[in-house]
Amino acid sequence: MSTTSMLYTMGMALGRAQENGYSVRVLVDGSWLEGSIAAYDGTGLVLESPSGQHSVVKSERIAAVTVSAESPYRAPIESSETAHPMPGPRAAYATAF
Repeated sequence: MSTTSMLYTMGMALGRAQENGYSVRVLVDGSWLEGSIAAYDGTGLVLESPSGQHSVVKSERIAAVTVSAESPYRAPIESSETAHPMPGPRAAYATAF
């Protein structure tokens, strides 16, 4: 089994959504705003809604981002041929302090 780490920030998600034309939902002060990204520079976001309106949001006010696309870090599920069984229970032992 390999271990990997990842860093996927809200800024990266917004930039990826803008580059690929994905729609997004952003949580700003307890309200969700939805639409397509017209502009994003790391400081602010211009979000166009399907109804023709747009919102301008400070990036620092965004608490969460939902992108209408699969995660770029989605890991494939291993096949049964390459999967490893979980280890059995460990033997109990005492540790002296």
